[in-house]
Amino acid sequence: MKRMFFKGKKPKKEAMDLDITSLLDVLVILLVFLLKSYNASNLKLNLVKDLVIPNSVARTMGDHAVIVQVDKNKNLYVNNKPVGMITRSGESPVLLEALKSIKENTDIAEVKAAKRINLVFDEQIPYNVMKGVMHTSALVGYTEFKFIVKGNY
Repeated sequence: MKRMFFKGKKPKKEAMDLDITSLLDVLVILLVFLLKSYNASNLKLNLVKDLVIPNSVARTMGDHAVIVQVDKNKNLYVNNKPVGMITRSGESPVLLEALKSIKENTDIAEVKAAKRINLVFDEQIPYNVMKGVMHTSALVGYTEFKFIVKGNY
């Protein structure tokens, strides 16, 4: 028996099954890799010489703000520029002047960000120095402190 095909009609094709299991495996692996390597903060921080920051398990990231760094020799840096040293009591008139200068040059649109300050201390810095830097920062109006530490993840 001959099959006859009419002009214009094509024989029906069977639907093909497509196995996408291996494709889904690859996508899941890519997703895990991307989530593991994702960094929620675009804050880049250049550490000064002789500064070793302490470890932490905290997961919150720092925001863009004024960065004050104190190394193990109590040298003081504001936005990576050396401004002087801190006294034994933790007071620093040069820090006060540097922060006032930055505060005066801040735009009105940046008022909320102008309250934040990122503090980076060497792991050997005593508490009274940290307290002095925080007090000096608060006197100028930087009342929201963020301590920058090294993450262990």
